[in-house]
Amino acid sequence: MRIKLWGTRGSLPTTYQHSQVSERLKSWAGEAKDQGLETIDQFMNFVDQQSEQRPLLYGGNTTCTQVMTENESFFVDMGSGLRDAGSVNSEDSENKFDIFLTHMHWDHIMGLPFFLPLYNPKSTINIYHVHKTAPKYVKILFNGANFPLKWEQLESRINFVQVDLYEKKYFSDVTVTPFALDHPGGCFGWRFDTDQDSFVVGVDSEYKRITPEALGRDYPFYQNLDMILFDAQYEMQEFTNKFDYGHCTPTIGADFAVREGIKNLLLTHHDPWSSEQKLEKMLGDTKKYLSKWVHRYQDIWNELGQPEGPNVFSAYDGLVIDLTELKKNK
Repeated sequence: MRIKLWGTRGSLPTTYQHSQVSERLKSWAGEAKDQGLETIDQFMNFVDQQSEQRPLLYGGNTTCTQVMTENESFFVDMGSGLRDAGSVNSEDSENKFDIFLTHMHWDHIMGLPFFLPLYNPKSTINIYHVHKTAPKYVKILFNGANFPLKWEQLESRINFVQVDLYEKKYFSDVTVTPFALDHPGGCFGWRFDTDQDSFVVGVDSEYKRITPEALGRDYPFYQNLDMILFDAQYEMQEFTNKFDYGHCTPTIGADFAVREGIKNLLLTHHDPWSSEQKLEKMLGDTKKYLSKWVHRYQDIWNELGQPEGPNVFSAYDGLVIDLTELKKNK
């Protein structure tokens, strides 16, 4: 299973001013100079090497995640990142697009009007949803006032597919199942399972329920899991002041991962006001936090073959993760 992140911001898209990009480049140039690098070619190699661990820029698109198996390709959510995904996939020979919707807040649906396959009469777009009102509120985007085209003018074949909570949807080599998250208005995570890999999209959620007892029927979705895409919008200090906003903090994700044996924790839904420096600090703080507590669950992690505990990554626009390769390199 491969995961590609087309959008990793939450709430609304983020733009970059020239001064922000300039300062970021100056910072990296200073690091390169400290390492004794002197030429442009050396600096470019430095940038390439750094991008394996951290990006120059995290990107500004709102949430859109692509999940790819050997035979299938899916998108989760239709944030502004869906526009870029559509630009790449618009000439796909199959012309079938399966999209799983967590909920209808603007940052999760605003990319649909700019999804190029929407205007291709050869395209079939299946939108899977748990909210019964999803068709009504998605179609509002195309009311002729907020966007120039009306729903009836779209050329592709668009199907809304209602999915009951916890209902398994079977595809050729993967099973997809929705479960409940903690977010105002209701939100649903999606778990993808193949014979080899398991992956959960867990945004948007405040994770008010953290014990197995409180999670109830949702608890199994965090077990036997290779990777979770976790809502990590706020630092802990911010999180305590934003009760009922429906978003979480990385350390709660770390608690989940270390307790339940989740092998990889992928932090996303970055606050639109978070700078690259802040996101890197949040990632570093999460790793330090994990290192202090993993010994309490050492038996679990020794058995999993990851004695140091969960791997932690910070998502950014364009990041691709191959779960099979990740397992080989653990």
